[in-house]
Amino acid sequence: MTIATEELQYALTSLRYQLTHGLRTTPAKVLVNGSPKSGTTWMLKMIASIPGYRDIGNFNGDIQRYHTVQPGDVVHGHDWYTPELKQILEQNNIRVILMIRDPRDQLVSRMFHVRRSAKHAWHERMKEMSIGEALMLCIEGREGLPGMDKMIQLAQTWIDGDAEMLCVRYEELLADPVTHFQQVIHYLGISGNPDLAQVVVRRNRFERLSMGKRFWKKARKPGEENANSHFRKGIAGDWRNYLKPEHIARFKEVAGEQLIALGYERDLNW
Repeated sequence: MTIATEELQYALTSLRYQLTHGLRTTPAKVLVNGSPKSGTTWMLKMIASIPGYRDIGNFNGDIQRYHTVQPGDVVHGHDWYTPELKQILEQNNIRVILMIRDPRDQLVSRMFHVRRSAKHAWHERMKEMSIGEALMLCIEGREGLPGMDKMIQLAQTWIDGDAEMLCVRYEELLADPVTHFQQVIHYLGISGNPDLAQVVVRRNRFERLSMGKRFWKKARKPGEENANSHFRKGIAGDWRNYLKPEHIARFKEVAGEQLIALGYERDLNW
């Protein structure tokens, strides 16, 4: 199927949704939250592809801005759970989708992200390091660069908190995106259009996102790496290609028990 055909199907399905449901349904207010490189951007783009929804960016910790969110707004957040934030979200009827990802894959993705992103405070220093040194730095953390214990804690505060939310694991979304995005659509109060999840997922699959607007370029398949792209590889389990015994040992010291609590291992024998 060509991109033009995909876009036509998306346009027709979107129009049908708007005519049958969209005109009489008020869009939800949404926060897509999670620690960096946990799949929040992918989820954000899919929700923003639903008619009536739009990406309004990241509030960067300014939680009072949630009072300004309007129906159809989708916020991209890396916020920790607090009772104050919970209260603000409830007052404004904002629905929370929490993205969770295997912290080891998250580690590798974040390391490449910092080395690629010129705006990051650690970019200049980390790009001069070897990949092994950069991975160890991201495991342990430094000032302005959270270690893996903090990355996991951000998600865990929401799991341990009592805010109403939908939790989506990146690996499950990757394995069966239509089924799991259909659950997201239902959580947002959208029903009656079984084709909507399919066309939105197809429009935001890895091959399309990795191309950006360069439709004349050859699409990359999941697993085909571009270290300079935000959508670098698009697979689960990539940590096995990068973590050496010394990284694994240090990860277990820093965040091994948290990895177990998050449900990605049963014990420390991995």
